[in-house]
Amino acid sequence: MYQKFQNTINKYVLPVATKFGSNTIIQAISGGLMYTLPLTLSASLFSILANFPIPAVNEWISDVGLNAHFNAVMGGTLNAIALLIAVSVAYTYAKLLKAPNVNPIMAAFVSIASFIIMMPQTVGENGDIAALSYDYLGSSGMFVAIFLGLIVTRIYVALSKNKKLIIRMPEGVPPMVAESFQPLVIVLIILSGVIAVRIGLSFTPLENIFGLIQMVIGEPLMKLGSSAPAFILITVIANCLFFFGIHPNAINSALVPLLMSMTLANIEAFQNHSTMPYKDIMILNSFLNNDAVGSTLGLLAAILIFCKSNRYRSFAKVAILPNFFNINEPVIFGMPIMLNPVLFIPFLLSTVITATIGYLGSVMNFISYYNPVMAIGLPWTTPKMISSIFTMGWQGFVLRIVCFVIMIFVYMPFIKVLDNKEIEIEKEKEAVTNVE
Repeated sequence: MYQKFQNTINKYVLPVATKFGSNTIIQAISGGLMYTLPLTLSASLFSILANFPIPAVNEWISDVGLNAHFNAVMGGTLNAIALLIAVSVAYTYAKLLKAPNVNPIMAAFVSIASFIIMMPQTVGENGDIAALSYDYLGSSGMFVAIFLGLIVTRIYVALSKNKKLIIRMPEGVPPMVAESFQPLVIVLIILSGVIAVRIGLSFTPLENIFGLIQMVIGEPLMKLGSSAPAFILITVIANCLFFFGIHPNAINSALVPLLMSMTLANIEAFQNHSTMPYKDIMILNSFLNNDAVGSTLGLLAAILIFCKSNRYRSFAKVAILPNFFNINEPVIFGMPIMLNPVLFIPFLLSTVITATIGYLGSVMNFISYYNPVMAIGLPWTTPKMISSIFTMGWQGFVLRIVCFVIMIFVYMPFIKVLDNKEIEIEKEKEAVTNVE
């Protein structure tokens, strides 16, 4: 029965997951967002300073006038994340398409120019002040930036294949000058199309592309992404693929734009001291895995508490330290959990159990405090039991311990089955050695 299930996974799921993970659009979005990671992480550290969790220190920072300077870092990074993504997604996509006559930098330039052209460029009640609003540059503009980065780059690459549209300069012209003039006609065509779309949308109730993309793409995705059952189901599927040796990044990468958009919306609300719109779902996201994928710290603890075989106890002693810092590959591939039918059920159940506990803790307001700035600022190797103190207070830490204890007893009967078999094997080997 297990072999049939594995064959079904290999036949139907593996090809789909592989094709999904290798899709150039998915890779462009994921890669483009990864380019912004150093900026967002660095900015989050300055944001922590601007909103320091110790009141006395925070008051001193405000009194000496450093808050405005720390917040300026946010203004150039997280609050303008869509502007950065318009560049990074287009650049990544152009590189992945590997088309001749296409300079990825130029594709990125055209993308960001198109993004700014599509934006309302005045602010104020009467629209009489020329300026770009953070309402479009920040998380609210992410989907537009991704959409334009992909569409503009695709059109740029397609037009570049037409040699009649490429301007060839006479010999003797410096290469840098010649290269800069080559896409002139193509850029004119794209920008003309962008202006035409802008004019057309201005006559509709949507007014601009931001309203259109938010209605067609943003709102449905955010509703799906803010659904607790959907989030849990997606993670269970990802863990199922990990069980069969397929890294869950193939699925998780598709969630990155949603998670980043919700995180930035929470940060904006947190800084304005207003209700965070996605507090519950982000706490659930944090508890999808109580520590590493599959909450395997509980598994290793169960081994050390209940198991007696030399194999599993020796392995747990070696693997528990890196696992505490969310490094899970030794457990997945070394124990192994991968293709181990005995551990399949608790490995998948772990997500449902811990995510449900975290989500209920949030909606029932047991976890009343959540700091999204800390959540994005701490590196992924920070142990979750420690990071929870900073992001969710002592309540988050308590729920981590509760989940940890529960997962010990969830894994216990399954690991005992493996341990008993291993004890028998070790006794047989010992008997053979004594006879020799």
